[in-house]
Amino acid sequence: MGSFLSLPVLALAAVLQASVVPHVRVFGGSPDLVFLIVLAWSVHAPLEQAVLWAFVGGVLQDLLSVAPLGMSVVGLVLVVFMAHAVRRQVYSVNVPLLAGLLLAAAVVHQAALLALIVLTGLRLDIVRDLNYVVFPSLLYDLAMFWPVYWVMRRVQRRYASERRFFT
Repeated sequence: MGSFLSLPVLALAAVLQASVVPHVRVFGGSPDLVFLIVLAWSVHAPLEQAVLWAFVGGVLQDLLSVAPLGMSVVGLVLVVFMAHAVRRQVYSVNVPLLAGLLLAAAVVHQAALLALIVLTGLRLDIVRDLNYVVFPSLLYDLAMFWPVYWVMRRVQRRYASERRFFT
């Protein structure tokens, strides 16, 4: 069921990302809803399921943006593998660990996207983009991650309890 949830949840997030989020920019930054949902889901999901969420979310996000198809997938898959590696190394997930993971994942995701943009031949002003897009978006993501994580964790727990009931 967790895999089946990826399409409607991430489709809604991608549509909101493309239509509503651009209107709530502060200091040039905005939250990346697809990134937040994929990261929140991947913290407690099996690797295969988390990669599927990253792939679906990246494709949907790219279909509704001007980015070349697959660009977001690369960044999100890197984030999923990073979350999986961290989760394998710790006994339990706590707030400081989640905050550190979020910051590291956001940096990896943004760096991957910027590198891919440069590789496609588009011109960037790295200093301006870091100051006016990446850093404000990082603050937004840090603020928005907690409610997203809370909701996604509740959905995962409900899914896990239903799965135990029917098996």
